[in-house]
Amino acid sequence: MEETLYEKHFFDKYIKMDIPNNYLDASRFRIIPDNQEVYVHKYDNRCFIIEVLCYEVMNDNDKSKYYFNDLAKENGSIENMIIVNNNSLSHVQRNYNLIVGKQKIKKQNENDYENVFLYIGIFPYKEYNADILITWNVPKDNFNIHPELDIFNNMLKSFRILDYQLFV
Repeated sequence: MEETLYEKHFFDKYIKMDIPNNYLDASRFRIIPDNQEVYVHKYDNRCFIIEVLCYEVMNDNDKSKYYFNDLAKENGSIENMIIVNNNSLSHVQRNYNLIVGKQKIKKQNENDYENVFLYIGIFPYKEYNADILITWNVPKDNFNIHPELDIFNNMLKSFRILDYQLFV
């Protein structure tokens, strides 16, 4: 899968991050909560979400698992597997956690299940009582988490908060 990244601003220009091309702002055609930015792929079921959540007080390893399992529950996943769980990865603004896992989720409006790989970056902002969660959902059957992991790492490396008034 060839993905070209380009710079995009989120939450009224408070955040910027490079994202893959061919994604549409889901708020154009459905209601999205104020704490989320949701983008869906033009041609398939991939999507990514940036959300500002209340800070979860727990160690990094537990926090990564907590969010992965919370998403599994929310997605109605019948099978979950964590593949990568890296904590305190270096970033110019703030260290972050990276977790990659597979969930077996019911396809939309169907009875069949599909494997969806979740690439999750967690940026904790304890001083603002917030966690920023960046999730990229990639449905696929093979277990090769690359090149998506490389793309996601580039997305996370480009992540910047431009104005901390975001948290006010």
